[in-house]
Amino acid sequence: MCNHIKTIARVNGGELTYCSKSHHYHLIFNNIFFDFSQAEFSHFKRYLLQMNTTYWNQNYPCPKVKRNIPIPTLQENLVLLFNQQEIEELRNLFSAQHYQKYQKISSNEIDYLFIKN
Repeated sequence: MCNHIKTIARVNGGELTYCSKSHHYHLIFNNIFFDFSQAEFSHFKRYLLQMNTTYWNQNYPCPKVKRNIPIPTLQENLVLLFNQQEIEELRNLFSAQHYQKYQKISSNEIDYLFIKN
């Protein structure tokens, strides 16, 4: 394991780490990987914590679509979609109270088909 990477926060869907060598934040969430500079990290955090998810849940409640809360990207043909639970998990990663040493988890808490021999 790289000695330069420190885990800042962890939730079921992913984790937030910091690399002291490159001075970048890494956010791994479900199947998405973000590599943020300090400024990008601050902008994304502010956007995420101030986002009004009530608007999207009330105005675009589509039962056919599992995720209805968009986060736009600089690439104009790419929009990331999340549901309310995923947004809450992301907010937990970025909130100060979750910046702590992560707890060990059991194999039952991992969302993965695990076969014990």
